[in-house]
Amino acid sequence: MDLTTIPLFQGLSDADLARIADWLEPIEVPSGWYLLNQGSSPVGFFLVLEGNVEVEREGATVATLGPGQFFGEIALLEGDRRTATVVTATRVKALVMDGPEFFEMCAEIPEVGQRINAAALERGTQR
Repeated sequence: MDLTTIPLFQGLSDADLARIADWLEPIEVPSGWYLLNQGSSPVGFFLVLEGNVEVEREGATVATLGPGQFFGEIALLEGDRRTATVVTATRVKALVMDGPEFFEMCAEIPEVGQRINAAALERGTQR
């Protein structure tokens, strides 16, 4: 998998990219698949490779995310329930990282952790 095409990982060393690749699992899901449900416990962090997902809050679509974008970080960082439902709008190929690996990545590669925190803060103000 070529992580250099994902903006979150641009500019990282080959060693950092290799470490991140070890933490990620590829998935492929059809359109209409619920990846996250608002109010559920945080389980993973997702990166979209192909396709689009819709982010919904209280049943209303608030954003559409596509290739190179990520989601699932807010509940992990806040240690709280999911703040949104995410459903695939098209067939989606994505990469998933479990919570423990997510925290390991943020600690071992602070640049990525800072980028994720900045995105979470921005998204938090949009709620």
